[in-house]
Amino acid sequence: MAPATTRTPWTPSSTAWTSQASCLPRPPKRQATRSPTNTSRGATSNGGPSASKSAARKSTGSTPCTPRSTNSEAPTPGSATTSSTPTRAARSRKLPEFTADYPLAQLKPAPYNPRRLDADAFERLKRSLDLFGCVKPVIVNGNGVLVAGHQRTKSLKALGHTTAPAILLGSQVTTQDEVQFNLLHNSVETDGSSVTVTPASEDTHGWEWVTADNITVRKRDSAAVRSEIARLITRYGPWGTIVADHNGRVILNNDYAVAAVDLRKDVLCYRVSVQEADELLVWLEGEYGVYDYTALGIKPYNQHWCQMHRLGGDDGDSAQSAVYKNHVLPHAKRSQRIVDFGAGEAAYIQMLKGQGFDAHWYEPHVKAKGTQNALDVAATVAHIRDLQKDVRANGQYDIVVLDSVINSITSLEFEEHVLITCNTLCADDGVFYTGTRHEKSITKRNSGKKYRNNRYRRALEFVDENGFSATFRSGVWTMQRFHTPESLTALLRRYFGVVKLGVDTGGSLTVECRQPLPVDPERRRAALEAEFNMEYPGNYRHNRHKPLVEGLLRACADRDGS
Repeated sequence: MAPATTRTPWTPSSTAWTSQASCLPRPPKRQATRSPTNTSRGATSNGGPSASKSAARKSTGSTPCTPRSTNSEAPTPGSATTSSTPTRAARSRKLPEFTADYPLAQLKPAPYNPRRLDADAFERLKRSLDLFGCVKPVIVNGNGVLVAGHQRTKSLKALGHTTAPAILLGSQVTTQDEVQFNLLHNSVETDGSSVTVTPASEDTHGWEWVTADNITVRKRDSAAVRSEIARLITRYGPWGTIVADHNGRVILNNDYAVAAVDLRKDVLCYRVSVQEADELLVWLEGEYGVYDYTALGIKPYNQHWCQMHRLGGDDGDSAQSAVYKNHVLPHAKRSQRIVDFGAGEAAYIQMLKGQGFDAHWYEPHVKAKGTQNALDVAATVAHIRDLQKDVRANGQYDIVVLDSVINSITSLEFEEHVLITCNTLCADDGVFYTGTRHEKSITKRNSGKKYRNNRYRRALEFVDENGFSATFRSGVWTMQRFHTPESLTALLRRYFGVVKLGVDTGGSLTVECRQPLPVDPERRRAALEAEFNMEYPGNYRHNRHKPLVEGLLRACADRDGS
């Protein structure tokens, strides 16, 4: 339960909705039957939009400020959800409430915040709040934890405010959904849809409820974003708000409004004048922080959930490798030695071995057969011993493959370790092939083109300044990193003298590299120690890596002439 707050009953005014109201009255109930007209977004009832507005303004008393739900009508064509009927769990939850004056002192910050502000952005945020007030409520979990609005709360306190408008969720939210609330709450850059609401008189200012019938959808965009918004509405009840001017123009959270209309939910709206809206738009275009997932503490061993299912048959669960298809398979010779570093389920490399190729592989997080969430450390140690014997007998490799690993690292340090290790494994005249996710795939995914990957549908990506995005799957947080052709080639030139961009599909990138460059011996040792002795749950490490590491260091000293 959220901390108790003092709610002042709303007093009807002949001039305006009051922005000081702690709890607003609900709009009048809509008729159960639909009018045969205006089928694109539901019929107008109670005498039309103006009548609905008038009736709402004449409401009296202290009505509980929980959104009303009417689920008798189907979503509009092309909506962000396939069903407007809430689940049994959703029906049993208490719906969110709105208060305009939640005590800031009672808010408990979440142990993480996926956004970070620098000093300039913080001052800009304070200035905008000082000019316009808090037009977007913070979101508070059912246990009193601040889910979204951390920086806004900090800024309001710095300005001397003691309260803030807040949406109080009626039930405790999962950690996964807490982060999604926060990301969607701040995702102004994804607001691609366009809606209008019924105009209001010029003396109207502040909070009001707008029914779905009084919202007109002009443009639908960001389907994946709207789908996630709709999921959270269905699960927890209406939780977002919009900002509109007196003419009905909506300048903030259009995607939320579309999702609410599809689900036939009322929307909390903050009314401003046309001039205020024009000025506020300028401030909304500013940068108010960057995404930052470091507080989630994602462990490298969580990344085994990201392993691709290769060559899995015709059931739709397999994904072909652009690296193998376009580089390795057409050019590999049986006289060459091949190693696949970070091989995942090792489908392609085992296929080559079965065809008579001198093929080897290493995977630090081998999935134990017959289990869903167990790692086979003994199999990883067997990979290390195979490489140890092979390197001692034959040296480094003619072909080094790094397929869909760069996108599954959890930090820039991890990325360096991976690439130094691949540099180490590569013979002086060898070739290194790698492939990773393209940054353009984010735009495609967030606009609604979902990509199936590993029996898990990734929908939304919010990337930080280094191209990292966090995703919650199977009960754990995982990380993905996205590159552009320019960032990937610049990265690889630190470790190879020749870098040639291969396939660029817009969803993925492949690169061919030659001439491994010398690396500082201490950096090389640190990378090999990390990559061949990875951490496992419970802070366990197998410590079976030292002979391989020493053998590779000697081989590199010979190769680099050091």
